[in-house]
Amino acid sequence: MTDTITVLVVDDDFRVGGLHRDIVDGCPGYTSLEPVRGVRAARAAVRDLRPDLVICDVYLPDGDGIAFVAEIDVDAFMISAAADGATVRRALRAGALDYLIKPFEPARLSDRLDAYRRFRALAAEDRQLDQDAIEKAQRVLHGRDSSVASGSRSTTEKLLIELLQDGETSASLIADRAGLSRATAQRHLATLATRGDVDVTLRYGSMGRPEHRYSVRR
Repeated sequence: MTDTITVLVVDDDFRVGGLHRDIVDGCPGYTSLEPVRGVRAARAAVRDLRPDLVICDVYLPDGDGIAFVAEIDVDAFMISAAADGATVRRALRAGALDYLIKPFEPARLSDRLDAYRRFRALAAEDRQLDQDAIEKAQRVLHGRDSSVASGSRSTTEKLLIELLQDGETSASLIADRAGLSRATAQRHLATLATRGDVDVTLRYGSMGRPEHRYSVRR
């Protein structure tokens, strides 16, 4: 599949919506529509612009994101700060392919988008699938296992963990201290966050995009 995948981001916080749009646009094979902030605008965008994938928050100012996902015939990821099992299960019952808890490291969404792109190729609408092909597509979409023993951390990851002992910091600051590029530091921090070794939070400044902050999980 070579067609570009078009994504609609639905989030009531325009700063977070813009952040997720930029992540989408940074992924090969993807383009993002202008984010919208509510159910009514999302319905209009789905009707008029026909995105391939919707990334939708659960709580929206004019409705329920999960109910919206249930009513549209479009693949969807749910994103939310809600981490209770009832909300997660309701989202999956509504048809969401994935559920990401805010805040999350940008690389986590990038990884999900890469998996979705490969899933679409394996389960293309013009293909006839046998059971093995269906199971392979499901493994590609959901089967990434990021659990790695702490003893197998790379030298760079061990250095970042050591530097994070001094307290919460940003990717840029820790990259400078470690002598790494910001992109390299972010990649390793994303791996550590996925394993549960590092916590990620969002800090809002007086202006501009929210900043990801990293700290060692105690």
